[in-house]
Amino acid sequence: MRHNKWANKYTTFAVGIGVGALLALLFAPASGEDTRDYISSSVKKGIDDAASTGKRWKRRAQETVDDVTASVTGAVEAGQEAYRSVRDA
Repeated sequence: MRHNKWANKYTTFAVGIGVGALLALLFAPASGEDTRDYISSSVKKGIDDAASTGKRWKRRAQETVDDVTASVTGAVEAGQEAYRSVRDA
C-alpha cells in the first residue's frame, strides 16, 4: 500500500511536468530561435556577473590578507623590540 502512494505521487508529478511543458510551448511569447538566443545571452551575462563578483571578492580577500599581514608584522617587530629592550636592560 505504501509503495502505491509513492507511485501515485510520482505519476502526478510527471503528468504535471508534461502539462507544464506543453503549456509553455503553446504560450511561448517568442520563437524557438529567439528563446535560445535569450537563454544564451542570459547565461553569458550570468557567467560574466559571477566572474566579476568573484574578482571583486578575490580583491577584497587579498586586501584583508595584506592588512592582517601588516598588522602581524608590526606586532612581531614590536615584540622583538620589547624583548631586546628587556634583554639589554
